[in-house]
Amino acid sequence: MPKLRVKNDVKVVYIAFGIVLTYFSIYMPDFMEVVGIDNVQISSTNSFSALNGMLFGPFWGSLVTLSGFSLYKLSAGTFFSMSAFAMLSLVFNAMTSIVSGLIVNREHKAAKGIFFSLICIWYLFDVGRTAYLYPWYHVLVLGAFVFFESHILKKSVTSKIFIFISLFFASLLGVLTDHLAGSTAYHLLYDLPATAYESVILVYPVERTILAFFPAFLVYVLVVVFKDILLSSDDIEQDINERKSRDMDEYIKKDVMNILEKEK
Repeated sequence: MPKLRVKNDVKVVYIAFGIVLTYFSIYMPDFMEVVGIDNVQISSTNSFSALNGMLFGPFWGSLVTLSGFSLYKLSAGTFFSMSAFAMLSLVFNAMTSIVSGLIVNREHKAAKGIFFSLICIWYLFDVGRTAYLYPWYHVLVLGAFVFFESHILKKSVTSKIFIFISLFFASLLGVLTDHLAGSTAYHLLYDLPATAYESVILVYPVERTILAFFPAFLVYVLVVVFKDILLSSDDIEQDINERKSRDMDEYIKKDVMNILEKEK
């Protein structure tokens, strides 16, 4: 899967643009009543967390996510009055960027380790053992990703359809990381009963799949359709140098040689 690479001299501008975009993502409207499900509200901020991870990588992506959302809270004057869960939500958004970025950077082992650890942590608590089916979608997605990685990805890395599937897995595992970490933290902070989790066992997969689709599709378009414009790589610099070299050769052959012949 191709990586988005940026030259060092524009990296600061690139990252600053990501922070600004993340900041204003707070103002994007949430999705309401998705696919006919009443009272389901989907925030767009988690999509941007996955997007940052895929565009900037696990380290810079998480930094961009934390910076963008924190700056918004500071400018709104609500940062220091945030609840404990809201504070943790910033960390969970950063975890989304980390997992998505790790998968795009082909560091699958680390991403799977983080994701699997969260599933195990869920079952350490009574609520997890009671609502034992709650992370069924997380387990299904992790198993599908392991199968895809082992049997399909290595054989079809150049196919556009499999590039999109890889990006979708990166985005989906990222948003599901936020979901399970948030669910566990919410129970610890507010003692939410197991019945509350069991009541949404078929709702959250729809929500998280929609959240994951949009950043995956956007990065797919950037990588596949506009990669020649957006990728600042050594190949582009080499093409420029070759063009300059050809121009210099033509100048020597035509102008300089003509001058020398006239002097003779």
